[in-house]
Amino acid sequence: MKLKRKMSEATKLKIINYFWIVLTVIIAICTLYVSIFTIRDTIRAKAQIREHDRKIESLEQKIERDSIFIEAITSDPEFMESYARERYHMQRPGETVYILE
Repeated sequence: MKLKRKMSEATKLKIINYFWIVLTVIIAICTLYVSIFTIRDTIRAKAQIREHDRKIESLEQKIERDSIFIEAITSDPEFMESYARERYHMQRPGETVYILE
């Protein structure tokens, strides 16, 4: 009788050991799964940040060019006149304008 009882305790210990091994493997798989998605999302976010930084840089350059243009057109009457003549095909009375494209 005593021998039978010890065998059942030994099988209980084996079952408990297998349970912990299986649980550890499941937790490891879940951790890897979550880590892979986190790494993928981080890479995507960094790519978006780089893209937005490039857009910001190009927009800042455009702002700089426009600021220079605004300064030139507001402070230099000759530039304003030449720009208006070219852009809007304006002419003085008695002038003939030829448009070449």
